[in-house]
Amino acid sequence: MTIQFPKDFLWGTATAAHQVEGNNNHSDWWDWEKIPGKIKHGDVSGIACDHWGRFDEDLALMKALGANTYRLSVEWAKIEPKQGVWDEAAIAHYAEVVRKLLASGIEPMITLHHFTSPRWWADKGYWAWEGTAAAFGGYAKLVFERIAPNVRIFTTVNEPLVHLGAGYIMGIMPPEKKGFEHLQAPLLGMLRAHAAAYRALHECASAHGKKIEVGMAHHLRIFDPKHTWNPVDQLVSKIMDAAFNTSVPNALETGRIRVKVPGLLTIDEDIPGLANTQDYFGLNYYSRDLVTLGWKDGSLQPLPTVKKGALVNDLGWELYPEGFLRVLRRVAKHYPGKPIYVTENGLADAVDSRRANFIESHVSAMETAIGEGVPVKAYCHWSLLDNFEWIEGFEPRFGLVEIDYATLARKPRPSFQVYRDLIGRHRNDR
Repeated sequence: MTIQFPKDFLWGTATAAHQVEGNNNHSDWWDWEKIPGKIKHGDVSGIACDHWGRFDEDLALMKALGANTYRLSVEWAKIEPKQGVWDEAAIAHYAEVVRKLLASGIEPMITLHHFTSPRWWADKGYWAWEGTAAAFGGYAKLVFERIAPNVRIFTTVNEPLVHLGAGYIMGIMPPEKKGFEHLQAPLLGMLRAHAAAYRALHECASAHGKKIEVGMAHHLRIFDPKHTWNPVDQLVSKIMDAAFNTSVPNALETGRIRVKVPGLLTIDEDIPGLANTQDYFGLNYYSRDLVTLGWKDGSLQPLPTVKKGALVNDLGWELYPEGFLRVLRRVAKHYPGKPIYVTENGLADAVDSRRANFIESHVSAMETAIGEGVPVKAYCHWSLLDNFEWIEGFEPRFGLVEIDYATLARKPRPSFQVYRDLIGRHRNDR
């Protein structure tokens, strides 16, 4: 099927500050990742890709790609390295990044929090700290007024349940708490902070006579039963789907957060000011899991598995473009009329043998969805550059552009050209 993409459709890439900029030395991760055993191969982010110092070079790559959007995060730990102390050099840097993007015809999509946090805020308890909503709202206000008064699209928090799940349930990221009992306080605090940032951004925009859109970037994953005939697998997949895929997006619409994992967690709370704080649906889609119930660490738990014989990426995630279409249809059904921005979609592929087909098959799925009336408005491939992939270190290669970490030289992969040609065929705004 060939359809006409909307004239204002956004094509681009995405990165996150800590993963590419380097020298995030006021963040919680800066010290934590130096602890032996935390990061694969003992990697530390260090200078990362030096996106901070080489932004002009990376901007030239975006232009060569033909992109008209770039999703980036600003680093709270750099902007406010100590509570109430704003770093003017960092603010000026980000303001210049935004200015250069806009001058190049590339629309910035700005994320306020992408997994990393200021050390001072972490010391106070992260999202569970009672002062978080005020602090995060103040940070959002500063970002709009000093960095991004001409930016239209803002994301408050990237992948809220991935972030909280890794830090408060699995214990594999800061603050390393393990168990469902730790989740409620930070989840409620995060939602309050999102509501505060949403209000702050819209109040600033209104005062400047601007119209903006604010939301979150939700990681939606397909959870299918491993054995379709097994009622236990069916039930477990439904529980995981409801908790992971729908609880937070629904809360941003209704103002009430409901999460239920039988025997482990029940949250049912109203959050004042949270209702209707999702102007668009930010979608990160990567893969699916086939879910079953099994023993792990001495207890019966949901276990994600991969379809036997499936094509996978370098991290073992199934490449499943059909799931992308399923997710797009689902979002359109459950949040009718809500614009959908694909804020991340990509794969780890060091030898670049699967990325071209991945891009083409996922864009084809998106094309089908748009043809059915699904209001997809943007597609950001993860990622522009290879980067520091959290606890996996530098080993996974997600970039359209290869990074030589010894020299920081950039080299577009063959899939870069494939995506460039695809954008060239579909862009209708030039």
